[in-house]
Amino acid sequence: MSRKALVGLLAVSGLAQFAAADIVAVDAKSAIFDAGRDAPTLDGQLPPMLALPDGAASMNVTEVLGIVRAHPVLQWGGPDGNFTTANDSDIASYQGISGFIHPGTLPLVAVFLSDEAPQESAPARLDFNSIGSNFASLSPEIGQTFFVGNGWTDGGVLQEFVVPTGATRVFFGLADAGFFTGEPTGYADNEGAFAADVSFNVVPAPGSIALLGFGGLIATRRRR
Repeated sequence: MSRKALVGLLAVSGLAQFAAADIVAVDAKSAIFDAGRDAPTLDGQLPPMLALPDGAASMNVTEVLGIVRAHPVLQWGGPDGNFTTANDSDIASYQGISGFIHPGTLPLVAVFLSDEAPQESAPARLDFNSIGSNFASLSPEIGQTFFVGNGWTDGGVLQEFVVPTGATRVFFGLADAGFFTGEPTGYADNEGAFAADVSFNVVPAPGSIALLGFGGLIATRRRR
């Protein structure tokens, strides 16, 4: 069975859940604020996108490899962000994608979108100075940039990112700006990349659940 197609079947409260996984390569120039656009509008690259499987309820990021930095003279940082720079992140919203507030710089971030292009009005910025990075579960809105980091709490708990109603896509990238403050920019001199192992927890439609149960019954009868 292909790892990118179907990697698990679990029974939870009588409902079947499937976990579909992908590896996402995120260049340090991937501008999260250009998510959902046909061409870059900033000085970076379009961020990589994954289409959400039907019935996706939540997302996990089980592993992130790689390092990035915002300039050749700065130190490298991992997916949880760089805390050696003199600045934190206080980046403004941009053309329908919310800005980003975080005590570090250049952590791995993501944003859920619908099939529609981002609109001019962005949702409120999430403040990870207050939220922190050790949440067990996070429920961002469509168009709301959120911290992903390495996908785990410091205590070793796999973090859950709840898929908002109406979302059909998720984009991964970085939030950057001049001195990490104000309007998004500054991607051109970024270096490095991340590779994220992303999985989705999918709740099948009621008809699919019935078919799965019928199939299991047939298999049981055949074993007899």
